Amino acid sequence: MKGIWATLRAALAQAATEELVSKNLATLIKLPKGRKRAGKRWESEEARWFLEAVRRGGDPLYAAYVLILVLGLRKGEVLGLGWDDLDLDAGTLTVNWQLQRIGGELVRRKTKTEESDATLPLPALCISALRLRRAQQEAARAAAGDEWWNDDDLVFTARHGTPIEPRNFNRAFDAWVRRAEVPRITVHDARRTCGSLLVDLDVHPRVVMQILRHAQFSITMEIYAKASSKATRDALKRLGESLDGS
Repeated sequence: MKGIWATLRAALAQAATEELVSKNLATLIKLPKGRKRAGKRWESEEARWFLEAVRRGGDPLYAAYVLILVLGLRKGEVLGLGWDDLDLDAGTLTVNWQLQRIGGELVRRKTKTEESDATLPLPALCISALRLRRAQQEAARAAAGDEWWNDDDLVFTARHGTPIEPRNFNRAFDAWVRRAEVPRITVHDARRTCGSLLVDLDVHPRVVMQILRHAQFSITMEIYAKASSKATRDALKRLGESLDGS
């Protein structure tokens, strides 16, 4: 409907310019506002099932999925993340870069706005997953030998150190969704699970506020009213602990 109205308005505007009509009546029409659809998300239990399936499968993108679900990072931000953006000892991650396909080429470039840049505290699950990822990448680098390529020192790379194609990332995520037998959502939808997972990981409210970039503490506390069962929270905690013991 909105597209038809815009086309009609443009046509009548041109007709008015050429004096074929006296007035563009389309400008007087007010379309009803469409109701915004609520985005999909997983419950904490579903997110845990997904992460456990990926972890058991040994997928090198496991840590990427953790960062999207727990920190709410965008796909491009995860794929553009470099090791120099991380301080695992201090437990921080700085969002500086994004990887995008532009003009047929994969380009790593700075995030668009200052608001997009942020230094985020890393919950324990993220630190454990990233340490696992570093060990996986070191093994891949040794196996690739002289064929290894990773000029930007990216955290997430293909077999020979090249950047990951975003479409392949989507396909891999979709495949794990099917294997884990959880409700189907997109990578973008997965970011909406972030708040509830942080609560269930027993992350301090002030840290949650910083990660979610809430302007008011009261908004953060509304999320805490929707915490999952103790069984779910304990299972998520064990997931992180299992990585530390691996």
